[in-house]
Amino acid sequence: MFFLKSLTFIPWNIAIGILLLYLLDWFLFNLKSRKCFGIHIPLTPGFVVRKREWIFDKVRDILHDYLEQAEDKLRKHGYLAKWERIIRDSVFEKTTFAAEWMVMPGKWKEKIRNFMADSVKGIVSRILRQMVPRFIEQWRIEHRIDDFDEQFNAEYLRKFWRKYVFKYMLWAFLIINFLIGINNLIWFLIIG
Repeated sequence: MFFLKSLTFIPWNIAIGILLLYLLDWFLFNLKSRKCFGIHIPLTPGFVVRKREWIFDKVRDILHDYLEQAEDKLRKHGYLAKWERIIRDSVFEKTTFAAEWMVMPGKWKEKIRNFMADSVKGIVSRILRQMVPRFIEQWRIEHRIDDFDEQFNAEYLRKFWRKYVFKYMLWAFLIINFLIGINNLIWFLIIG
């Protein structure tokens, strides 16, 4: 009877391992929000479902924000204006060689440095505010984001998870927990 009692360690360990794996699956890929006695269960919908939606919403927001900043050339508080200022300041700093020219007056040297910095800033501004939005429109980036959103829906990701990851993790959990169960059985017999 003592030995039969020790044999229960194997199925219990396997059951616990499988339960943990199915809980992980539920935590990642629960497709809809669940309620228990009218109270929302936290962690529903699943982590991958929530983050997938968050990622695609964030990408759309970033794209629209970029296009809004690119349209408004007078906007001085966006990140495009900040990038332009950084580039202008960087070029102005790099043109300190003009200050070493002996023959030219100091006012001309400063004008040359400002002209070089403003020229590079104008080129970068034209690239960031005209060319990139034109490419975004030409390549239909917004429609491609929507296509990816439809293509990589939660059900597709769940099928991928089940086919390529979950199946192999299940076998690994079965083997590992079987070995743990045998180990527990041996320790129970030694101690008992």
